[in-house]
Amino acid sequence: MWPKTRRADDADDTVEINEFLHDEGARRLSVALRDRDWPTAREILTGADPEHFMYYMEFAASADGVEEWIPDVIRAEPNSTLPLLVRGARAVYWAWDARGSGTSDTVSQEQWKIWFQRLKLAENCLDEVIDRDPGCAEAWHYLVVLGRARQLPMEERWHRFNKLIEIDPTHLFGHEQMLNNLMPKWSGSTEAMFDFARTRAAACPGTNVPLIVAQAHLEHRWSEGGKAYLRRPEVSGEICAAAHTSVWHDDYRRSLLTPVLWNHFAYSLSVGRLFRPANALFDEIGDEWVRTAPWRSVERFTELRDWSREKDDDTGRDD
Repeated sequence: MWPKTRRADDADDTVEINEFLHDEGARRLSVALRDRDWPTAREILTGADPEHFMYYMEFAASADGVEEWIPDVIRAEPNSTLPLLVRGARAVYWAWDARGSGTSDTVSQEQWKIWFQRLKLAENCLDEVIDRDPGCAEAWHYLVVLGRARQLPMEERWHRFNKLIEIDPTHLFGHEQMLNNLMPKWSGSTEAMFDFARTRAAACPGTNVPLIVAQAHLEHRWSEGGKAYLRRPEVSGEICAAAHTSVWHDDYRRSLLTPVLWNHFAYSLSVGRLFRPANALFDEIGDEWVRTAPWRSVERFTELRDWSREKDDDTGRDD
């Protein structure tokens, strides 16, 4: 069973998006990257454990302007792979900045040209990191992203992912990216996407990885009627089972990324009308662990949380 719901009627109802997971290193890194303070950024990155490093690298990859000054760092530190890794990861996001978020038919010829130039830059940087340090998990992680972006053969995408999990078998972001590689919209298939999610979840009990089962269902809902799909008993039941394989597993240990899972499972289960387990997760999230994804706004979070609590009953499902 999921943990018993804990009600806190006198709790503060002030809810804010938590962008840094209450992690001081993430906050400091974000400021350092904005201020072009490489010594501070390097200190934070080199002192991080693998999970924090994975998380921190997303800040480096998404930080506007890093592409302008990181080449100077590479020249100043030719023996270090870290600035080269940062440049490669940033080039991946920088390419998406040029392409935009629209469908391919909305991208101009000039945008496509810039897109491919930046993807090639990313690949060159990450290949050099791998040549010098084959055990760099984050280089393989961003190469998995590039497999999708560059529409490489599926065999090569699998090669990159398998290299990653040889180094870090439960690398959450790498699993999420391989799931994306296998989606129909990226030359995969629904069957391949779900087979991957279920197989890897079963192989990694008591970790963050089973989250990808919920993410596969969240993706598939768009071709199956939206939220009505998540309300199918077999779908919401499998998502709940994934939560039991992950955050509610006896061997699970809370870590930096645990609130990310709380938010995604709470969203999936509340929309799926499994109110009792959803509310157990809402209690964990409280007012301090709300993430932008998958809610998109505080208003949507509070709307679903309050609705789920209102609908909660002895069975945990509103039938």
